[in-house]
Amino acid sequence: MDEVVSSLEKKQVDIKESEEFSNDHIFGMKLNGVKPSSFELDGKLVSVYIYNSVEEREKGLEDFRDKTASMNVVSYHVYEVENVLIFYVYAHDMSMEVAFDPAIQEALSELRRK
Repeated sequence: MDEVVSSLEKKQVDIKESEEFSNDHIFGMKLNGVKPSSFELDGKLVSVYIYNSVEEREKGLEDFRDKTASMNVVSYHVYEVENVLIFYVYAHDMSMEVAFDPAIQEALSELRRK
C-alpha cells in the first residue's frame, strides 16, 4: 500500500486516507475476500485493493462485475497493475475526461517497473 501511495504522490496525485466512505458503499465492499483501503482524491473516492497475486486481483474485478451487474453504478475508472486493483469513483458524465487519469496511469506504470 505504501508503494502505491508513494508512487501516486510522486506524480502529484494528492490522495488522503479517508474513513468518510462507509463499508456499505458499493466501492467499499469486500471483493474476492479483500476489503479496500479508502482514500480521497479531490473529494472523490479512491478504493485500493491489494491482493496476493495477479490472478486474485483478476478474480476481485470479476467479483465486482458479478456483484454490480444488475446495478446502476456511478461513473468510475478501474486501474489494474500487478496485484493492485484501484477504483477511482468520480461520478460525472462518462464522456468527460478524468482529471487525474494521466498521472494515475504514470504512477502505476512505475509500480509495474519495480
